[in-house]
Amino acid sequence: MKPGLIIIILVTILALLGAVYFSFDKIAIFTLSKLYGINVSYTALSKDKVNGYKFENLKILNRRSGIGFFSSRSSLKLNKTTALLKSLDIDFKFRDVHFIRPGVEKAESMYDSVNKLVAIPFEGRWAYKDVAGTVEIFSNGLTLKSFAANGSEIRISLAGDIFYNNKINMDITIYFSKMVLKDIPNELSSVIMQEEPQEWKSFSVNMKGDYHSPSLKVSGKLFRLNVGTMVVKD
Repeated sequence: MKPGLIIIILVTILALLGAVYFSFDKIAIFTLSKLYGINVSYTALSKDKVNGYKFENLKILNRRSGIGFFSSRSSLKLNKTTALLKSLDIDFKFRDVHFIRPGVEKAESMYDSVNKLVAIPFEGRWAYKDVAGTVEIFSNGLTLKSFAANGSEIRISLAGDIFYNNKINMDITIYFSKMVLKDIPNELSSVIMQEEPQEWKSFSVNMKGDYHSPSLKVSGKLFRLNVGTMVVKD
């Protein structure tokens, strides 16, 4: 999966959930589904004073690529709005999450490039116990204030800006367990990854530019790498 598709998935999910607050019913979901070319299904949608809107078995699928997202339980809660609803600040929580890929997915035999490392967490074979964060949605884009996905083998932390003119500036940190690390060449992980407790390692990258083909800036122990211009500095 290209890094740009990761951002497209995030934009679709967060924009869809934010749009619910404009119409408070299925009309918002139907309209946004047509706009983004996606299929949305769920078994139940409800609202309460504590948790806001709650979805059961929420599934979002891009009709063209077949790429999607599933959560057994999801909720979003409005924190605040500005005048005339120029922006929305929303907390979101997903439980039992996995990403969907078309066909029978085969794992990479070796994750030997930065692009492959960034794409690992969004492979359908990984499951996340919970995904939670806060997003502020504007008329021209959104700011992902926080995003944390916790799985038994992989964890993700995201923050940054995504604009509807295809521009992004996103910081991503991915945490890999010992089980995942065995498929990553040591000569790569030893240079760009940081040691974490319990034999985990972390990898940080900044994605910037057009989200269909963003540049990737990596800061490691020994170098800084800009994937796009392919400039390596000591």
